[in-house]
Parts: sequence; structure tokens; C-alpha cells
Amino acid sequence: MSKYRVSVTHNKFRKLAGNVCIAVCLVTALICIPDYFWTSTSFLYTSVALLIAVALLLCKHLYDAFSDNISVTHYVLSLSSDGIIRVVNDDTRDLQKPYSKALKDAHADGTAIKIHESSQLFAWGLCINVMRRKRRWFENGHSHLGWILKGECSEADYRRLARAIILARKATHSRNL
Repeated sequence: MSKYRVSVTHNKFRKLAGNVCIAVCLVTALICIPDYFWTSTSFLYTSVALLIAVALLLCKHLYDAFSDNISVTHYVLSLSSDGIIRVVNDDTRDLQKPYSKALKDAHADGTAIKIHESSQLFAWGLCINVMRRKRRWFENGHSHLGWILKGECSEADYRRLARAIILARKATHSRNL
């Protein structure tokens, strides 16, 4: 069984990109509202108010990103060949930010967590879910560890994480047959 040290550095523009997606969805929803809604309110005033609010929010995030008010988040994971992850981060200040509860708990407890088969591979990154103990029958057997986008770790580390997700999904598929 081999272990790999995976170093992940999140981009400081990540939150800005998420907010841009939300802004695009809000503007699209505003445009798609049916005409009979606009009889009681003014389309012009509502759209101008929404666009001003979105512009202010995006300007604030752009200012934070370019003025270095947002620091780059960096953490290190230990990945074994059978898909077990352990957080081995030396700097605990990075994990105090609002990140995945599973990631903070795994770092605090020092416990190992296994990649769950519900993890997904996308063209832009990896959605990593890890196993957790179900306390009730209706709870999920996994929790979200985090997103790792392309470019946030080395290419070899990214491929290792992708391979671990594929192996977790194959193990479940072969178990169900």
C-alpha cells in the first residue's frame, strides 16, 4: 500500500467565480419572469435595483481579491492507494476558514476518511465525498469533503485523486453485481 502527499492550494478567485455564477442565474431568472408579474411592479426599477446590488457585490469581491484581503488557502492531504485520506496540514489557521466540516473534523480528530462512491469527476474538477457513519436510516452515508478544481494541485496529484474516485466507484459497482 503506497501513500501520496497531495498538496492543494485553492485559488483566491474561487469565491468570485461562484458569485458570478449566482449573479448570472439571478439575472436570467429576472428576465424569465412572465409578463403578468410585471403588472404589479415595475420591470425597470426592479431590474435596476437587482443589477446595482449584483454589481456592488461583485465589485466588493473583486476589490478583496486584488487587494489581497483574501488569502490563498493551502492544505495537505495524505492519500493511500486504497482511497483513504488523512489531513496532514501543519498550519491549522488555513482550516479555520469556512470550509468543509468534514475537512475540519478530520483535521481536528486526526482520523482517516475513505473516499465514497458518490464522488464525481467533472471536466473542471473533482467533487470529493467521504464516508461517514449513518446515525439514522434516512441520513446519507457520505459527507462532502470539498471541491478540487484543475490547477489547484499538481497534475500528478490531480490524477491520483481522480484514480481514487474511479476505484471507489468501481469497487461499489463490482460489489453490487
